[in-house]
Amino acid sequence: MKSNFSYRPDIDGMRAIAVLLVVLYHADFPFITGGYIGVDVFFVLSGFLITLGIDKEMQHNSFSFGEFYLRRIRRIIPVLVFIMLVVTIPAYFILFSDDLESYARTLIHTILSTNNIHLWINNGDYFAGNSDLKPFLHTWSLSVEEQFYFLWPFLLLFLHRKLSLQKRLIFIVLFLISGIILSVYLTNTNPNFAYFLLPARIFELTIGACLAMFWRKLPVVSTKTNNILSILGIVIILVPAVLLNKSSIFPGFNAILPCIGTALIIFTGKEDENKGIINKVLLNKGLVLIGLISYSMYLWHWPIFVFIKYLGMNLDGFVRIFSLILLFVLSYFSWRFIEQPFRKKYKYNLRKTLLYIFLPSLAVIALTYVILDSKDGFPERFPQLSEFTPKTNYPNKVRKQCFDKFKIGNCEECFLGIKKDTLDGMLIGDSFANHTAAFLDVLAKDAKLYIHDSAAGGYPLMNGLNRDGSANFPEQYAIDRLNYAKKFKNIYIAANWESLSDSKNEATYRSTIKTLGELVKTGKKIIIFEALRTTTEMNLHRAKLIKAKIPVYFSERNFSFPEYKRPNNYIIDEIKRKYPSIIIINLNDVMCENGNCEIEISNTIVYRNPDHLNTSGARLLGETYLKKYNNPLKK
Repeated sequence: MKSNFSYRPDIDGMRAIAVLLVVLYHADFPFITGGYIGVDVFFVLSGFLITLGIDKEMQHNSFSFGEFYLRRIRRIIPVLVFIMLVVTIPAYFILFSDDLESYARTLIHTILSTNNIHLWINNGDYFAGNSDLKPFLHTWSLSVEEQFYFLWPFLLLFLHRKLSLQKRLIFIVLFLISGIILSVYLTNTNPNFAYFLLPARIFELTIGACLAMFWRKLPVVSTKTNNILSILGIVIILVPAVLLNKSSIFPGFNAILPCIGTALIIFTGKEDENKGIINKVLLNKGLVLIGLISYSMYLWHWPIFVFIKYLGMNLDGFVRIFSLILLFVLSYFSWRFIEQPFRKKYKYNLRKTLLYIFLPSLAVIALTYVILDSKDGFPERFPQLSEFTPKTNYPNKVRKQCFDKFKIGNCEECFLGIKKDTLDGMLIGDSFANHTAAFLDVLAKDAKLYIHDSAAGGYPLMNGLNRDGSANFPEQYAIDRLNYAKKFKNIYIAANWESLSDSKNEATYRSTIKTLGELVKTGKKIIIFEALRTTTEMNLHRAKLIKAKIPVYFSERNFSFPEYKRPNNYIIDEIKRKYPSIIIINLNDVMCENGNCEIEISNTIVYRNPDHLNTSGARLLGETYLKKYNNPLKK
């Protein structure tokens, strides 16, 4: 092969390396802590193959958007929808209602190619503990690729029509450099945005695209040079896979080496007669087979691992071996009987493909989503976990008319305690104030107080501030809410004080201390609620498994956790020191004793998630607090 391009089995071998890195990483093999870079290898391969095909067709004036998207639909949709529907069956029987409801949302976002945006908005951290409980977390990368497919052909067509070949090549190089700079910038300023979204990943696809556009101009080098370059390529792929870990800054600079390594291996396989030594290794039939089934393998592997972990099993020993065998069998089956037929046998035109494949697939997934979401994940499947029924026990649902509505003075619908002619005070704060409302309601009723409440995520007292003191959220609501609260003698405040004590929230920390000082000077009675310590996602999940009487494979039955030390600059400690008149109601006084904290009262789990209360739990905390400490609001 000289300058033309035909099927390259060594590229399937590279796909095998990419998917094996991801699978081994997610299977918790300790020697592959950076295996997530396999996704970046896929991005480069995809950028190369897609651009090579489009560029060639455009040069011959034979490119068709219809044909391009027809091939993408055949390649992506049938097996994706098949696996989503199959996975939904065990998901219904295994996942708790809130997780099943969340699962339904990832289904619809996956089919719409927006799962990366959905996960970024709603979770924000790929490496967070709760990722182990999301069966379709991994399709974020599929969404990135599909978004690239939506944009890239239009850009290439514009370049072909407006620029000469030389100018196109200059443009693609400048585009690549800009993409690298943007990725490094975003990774350092907004790492979660960078990880999930296309702008910080587009340089990886562009590396492959750049290689494709220069393909015919690339020099022919000797076998010896190809051997050296291919070895270098595999080394700079595998070394990051071993040395990087969950805490590594990524993508940015750390993504560049594996992407360059992938491009080198693509290049060193350009000529049949002098392939690099690594390219020859990649021709191994076993690797080629894994490469052929790599798309199915990527789709299957994460749901399998999630269900294993969801049932409390560790992914090691026999369980790990069994899961990998099951993964290979399912992947081969779906490749052989779903992928291949739809790519080679059922080759309808675009209109029929949309009518017979895409639209029915979209309808089925949308219907699945509507059913699961409208039924709130079918909480009646686990009656023992009534405290995890969203409509009746999640503060953001129970108090949806009050939380995040940015309203002030709507006392008729948002009040705590006993309704009277005049208000006795106001509760303000963020989501922690919203989940504390049920606790305060118990105390307010006992003290016969009438309290208005207004809570919004991210607004602890005033609002979140950037390091320069500027508002991190729209500030008018925060100002108006605080001014309204100043009308009353009593001001109740609850917030995520631990997060507020993080160094990155220094501006808000200082502003909060200053504002509290001003309130104290005016003679206001300030009552602050200190939140429970944070448990872990898995600790809470295992407690739910036991309570739901689901067969489990672990011996733990005690889910108390250490009463860890708060941060050195914990803002509550600073408040106590500077303003001793402020009353601190510490919810940990109920749940923590002798260095350990419980997660349930009277067989009711009080947590909704690792750091927020559910409504019934907050009420129980209030009732227990009254019994143990009397009512501090009566003083």
